[in-house]
Amino acid sequence: MKILRRPYARAVTLVEVIVACVVLAIAVLGVLSYQYHATRRTILARDKLTATRTCQLLLEDWKSNGADDTYDPSSLELGFTDTGTADRYKIKVNDLPMVATLSWKDVDNDTEANVTLREIRVLLQWRLDRRDDVIDAQDPQFEMATYVRRDQSAG
Repeated sequence: MKILRRPYARAVTLVEVIVACVVLAIAVLGVLSYQYHATRRTILARDKLTATRTCQLLLEDWKSNGADDTYDPSSLELGFTDTGTADRYKIKVNDLPMVATLSWKDVDNDTEANVTLREIRVLLQWRLDRRDDVIDAQDPQFEMATYVRRDQSAG
């Protein structure tokens, strides 16, 4: 019996299979790396949005209370707790533990009209790893400020 062989018929060699697998693995690693970083950035953006909304809530409530020197956000009953340090409060929103620091200063005073312009400021800080622990210098923070006209009507 005679075996007929085609002169140019070739199969895929083991080296070609290995090279194809390496190229495919590099492409898959690139896609997975992109997915990881996109997810990480989404989490950071959501945390910053949470901080922005919390800052705005504090500023609006403080402003509606006449930017009082003794403002205490724990009276909102939304989870703010006093840390024991003056004008520092803890809160956890969307599983993100944050520390809020409140500050104010009188910017301008018109004694004739008995009107004072006060700047009120809220600084929110949280850990990058989202743990409820000591905040480091490299951890993210968000700060907002607004101005309030204080006059005889206490706000």
